[in-house]
Amino acid sequence: MKPFWPLIAPAAVLTLLCSPSLAQSDPAPVLGVTHPTSNHAVELPIQLYRDYLVVVEGKIGNLEKLSFLIDTGASPSVIDQRIATALGLKRTPGKMDLANKTVQTELATLPFIEVGPARAEGLPIFVQDLSSIEKRLGRRIDAVVGLDILGKRSFSIHYKTKQLRFGPVERTRSTVSFEPGTPFVIVEVRLHNRPVRLLVDTGASALMLFQSHVTDPLFLLTGRTSKTTNLGGDFQRQPVQIPGTRLGKEEFGPLTGFVVADHGDDGRIFDGLLSVRGLHLEEIGFDFENHEISWKK
Repeated sequence: MKPFWPLIAPAAVLTLLCSPSLAQSDPAPVLGVTHPTSNHAVELPIQLYRDYLVVVEGKIGNLEKLSFLIDTGASPSVIDQRIATALGLKRTPGKMDLANKTVQTELATLPFIEVGPARAEGLPIFVQDLSSIEKRLGRRIDAVVGLDILGKRSFSIHYKTKQLRFGPVERTRSTVSFEPGTPFVIVEVRLHNRPVRLLVDTGASALMLFQSHVTDPLFLLTGRTSKTTNLGGDFQRQPVQIPGTRLGKEEFGPLTGFVVADHGDDGRIFDGLLSVRGLHLEEIGFDFENHEISWKK
């Protein structure tokens, strides 16, 4: 199965960074070698943008103090074109199959990439122009780093104290299992008592549901369809009101999200994106040893 990649999902206060989109390379790349972290906890300072986008410092090859946007909905990860040029990477043509269209891109292999104690070698990545993200955030972004790099050992994001912590995850009273064997963290969420499978995405500001997967009339559309922009151009989205939301044993009450137009890819294995900050979480832990996420509000 070819890997899917939701880029950066829409921001509630922005027009859009990039779409809540799916991407795939063609052909599917071979996974690189990732060095797992030790059991010793390591904490890195993070910067928050728009109150939900996590940026941390990292290294690629001989380039240090780079700015990485952490996105658990990204796999493969992506680097900016100027980084690929600076490293002299050999590139081959590829494509991203977005929710609404397919766009051309490039593929390359990194010598190595480091985020704190996490290190991957020979990693296949996308090469893309990230200037649209930079303009909206007002800062340089050198790479979007996903679970192909971070998903070998457990880590947690602490939004209140602004830390990215590698090491064992504290198991809280709010815990739910996720599906092993995929490049993403996918959980079952009950939306108005209807089970849906959502990808847990730290790069999303709001709940996103794919139009081809939304057949339940209990999801109340609350506004007009509007256009917004992603790396492939314009696409459609419409506000939706969910009467009740439950993750694991915890009730989150009513939730506002978006239904986004897609091309109905039958290979898609989830129904949309679950925004971490859209649930107003102050902390989330990704426990890859036990296949669980834990959170605090």
